[in-house]
Amino acid sequence: MLFESVSVVFHTAATVKFDEALKTAIEVNVSGTKKLLALCHEMRQLEAIVHVSTAYSNCHLKKIEEKIYPSPIQPNQLIDALQWMDEGVLKAMTPGLIPPWPNTYTYAKALAETIIISDGSNLKIGIVRPSIVGAAMRFPFPGYIDNYNGPSGLLAAIGKGALRTMLGNRNAIADIVPVDYAVDLMIAVPWHLVNSRYGAKLLVLFFPLFSESSFYPPWRYLCLAHVSRRFTTSRLDR
Repeated sequence: MLFESVSVVFHTAATVKFDEALKTAIEVNVSGTKKLLALCHEMRQLEAIVHVSTAYSNCHLKKIEEKIYPSPIQPNQLIDALQWMDEGVLKAMTPGLIPPWPNTYTYAKALAETIIISDGSNLKIGIVRPSIVGAAMRFPFPGYIDNYNGPSGLLAAIGKGALRTMLGNRNAIADIVPVDYAVDLMIAVPWHLVNSRYGAKLLVLFFPLFSESSFYPPWRYLCLAHVSRRFTTSRLDR
């Protein structure tokens, strides 16, 4: 049924733990992408693929463009090495292997983008790089979220009174994208790939909500604290 009926594939599966073991991060985020692309090559009705990456896949760079950057290692070589490498040896190697990426999550996401170049030939692929995905702005209703990842867990802890203090930079930008905004963009990408008059086969979209060209003033973590406090207080007063 997949080979005969599917016309658009949304690849959103990933491990998003920053401190994930390197082997797991590679197996899920890189090998998983490779296996999906192999499956897509067999789909006779396939029109487009949307791969969800992250705005931080190249976070070691001061300026990030909408393109795929070369990786310091061939992903396929690393995948092969993980099949025989001892867990202890791999753990010891990790701190020297992943820099300049800060963690295994961003490192694996960058390698997954490289896999798309090598294994995604002749396929129309859109790479969407959202920043921190938060609760919905409008759809299906304001505040909708189905997990406690990222800022959702933080705000839930503040709202419940479990988190009362936190060390951080109050002026740091909280680059949070509402989940419905991210999904809207993902839905639009296949249409653009199929109907583009330029015949593009690869589209890379960087999607932080707040950038130098944004019409919206950036949220900062101090603002989130104020919003959480007002919401919690209004709830308790009712």
